Amino acid sequence: MKYLLWTLTIFFLFMPTVYAENGIVTTAGGVNVRENPTTEAKIITAIPKNTNFYIVNTNSATGNGCDNPWFYVYYSSSYGYVCSTYIKIVEDNTTTSTTYDRPWTTPKKAIVGGAKFISGSYISRKQFTSYLKKFNVNPEANHPVYNHQYMANLRAPASEAYTSYTSLRDNNLLNNPYNFVIPVFLNMPETTYDSNIKNVDLKTADIQDEAFENSIVTFPDTYKPYLRYLYTIHPNWTFTPLHTGLDFDASVIAEKPVCSIEISSGQCETNPYTVTEKGWCIATDAATKFFLDPRNFLNEIYIFMFENLGYNSIYTEEIVQKILDDTFMSGLSLIDNQTYASIFVEAGQIADVSPLYLASLAIQEVGRNGSMATTGNQFDYEGYTYYNLYNFFNIGAYSSASSPVKAGLVYANGGAGVNNGANLDSERIKLLNILQVGYIDSYIKGYSVGTTVGNIKSKVGNQANVNIYDQNGIERDDNAFIATGFKVKITNESKETSFTYMLKGDINGDGEINSADLLKLRQHFLGINSLNGVYLKGANVTDDNEVNSADLLKIRQYLLGMATINQ
Repeated sequence: MKYLLWTLTIFFLFMPTVYAENGIVTTAGGVNVRENPTTEAKIITAIPKNTNFYIVNTNSATGNGCDNPWFYVYYSSSYGYVCSTYIKIVEDNTTTSTTYDRPWTTPKKAIVGGAKFISGSYISRKQFTSYLKKFNVNPEANHPVYNHQYMANLRAPASEAYTSYTSLRDNNLLNNPYNFVIPVFLNMPETTYDSNIKNVDLKTADIQDEAFENSIVTFPDTYKPYLRYLYTIHPNWTFTPLHTGLDFDASVIAEKPVCSIEISSGQCETNPYTVTEKGWCIATDAATKFFLDPRNFLNEIYIFMFENLGYNSIYTEEIVQKILDDTFMSGLSLIDNQTYASIFVEAGQIADVSPLYLASLAIQEVGRNGSMATTGNQFDYEGYTYYNLYNFFNIGAYSSASSPVKAGLVYANGGAGVNNGANLDSERIKLLNILQVGYIDSYIKGYSVGTTVGNIKSKVGNQANVNIYDQNGIERDDNAFIATGFKVKITNESKETSFTYMLKGDINGDGEINSADLLKLRQHFLGINSLNGVYLKGANVTDDNEVNSADLLKIRQYLLGMATINQ
């Protein structure tokens, strides 16, 4: 599909305020979206019957093949005109929220807003460790014990602890003076350890250090051998008991209904057997006891599930970068023109949360290669279509939802209803018109292969100033070809905006479509060098919202002169 190239400069100069109205198609055959308000204009796409879309302006021209006014609309990542004869304006009875800076329309907004949510909902409410976020057993927390628990996954605190430990170890930071807050229960059994559930390398020591013994005097004796060993290898670590006042067996009974584990683990409760979502089940008593018992994790690695997660200035960008290497967040967030490492540090400072913890959590929630929650791509959910939304911590992705990831993105939108992620203000639309480009999933597109920086400046003329920068932030001269990943900064009398450019088929960002792009796509399929962001979007040359073998075939055909790639 070839998307819109705007040419109506004068229209946008007098464009009214963007409306917050939804439309729905009423005619059986659907309605065409056209470049201009006339039935003679090129068709951009079609909206099927009973499909919702976003109405930008209801005061466009009348006639030219339509008995009623033409509506200027936003649908499927494109703007265009539809004949209102076949449209019904629907009242939007939903309300959306702006708490935590929603909508989250860029990665940075999602990370900073998510950090505020995590701090406000957990850390500042005295659920300040990974363990307490899963098992709220702090009697002084804002919420009653066993309530307000974020994670169903029993292994989540251990996974987060392992990620944090690895980064600290690799950066020689394990000897910093960390404090660990470790829960203690009443009537704890002698042991709950079972290597068949998880093999944890627990080491003990018997030392004679009066000062240290005094510091751990209120811990039960069954904790102390492990803490003594940790003291021998990290003497500046400190350990604080959190006396819950809760009976251990009663806590197991209370926690078990919200404790999920992978079906593949062999630790599913069988009486009754309960699947919580695809691949997950309610865990056995033994597994619940194992992961609830802090003593099973008192080693150098997993102790970090008890680390106080408030902000600490020792977590610099360099440290956070280490944890982000070999992930889709290893470099720039192109939309924000800022490295992910610096975004996490900034978010931590704003929300008073450890940036290392935030980065670890993001990797756990969306994976090293990202997920639907990090692409900004279009999706449909419960009668609405959404675009340009991000959620790096899967906040609101409840397991009871028909699609948890989509539910999380609806949360990022501020709630169900009008697609806040797609709402471009009229000034930004005017700048897109000046550039003569289309806008799709947060990227601009439309120039043919071989278009130079000078060509683009000529198109813009004296309407605005344009500066174009490559993927490394270096400004390019007029002879450079526009390429995937380039930043286009445009400034007029009222606004300065930067856009990321996408050249379909240019997967390696050199401004050409050639065998090097075929190689990049093959490596992506083999898992050798995964594509993400604008490069993944640029690989979808078939415009079917999936990158697969059909895209590989089309690029081959393009190189043989047997197919075209529409920009």
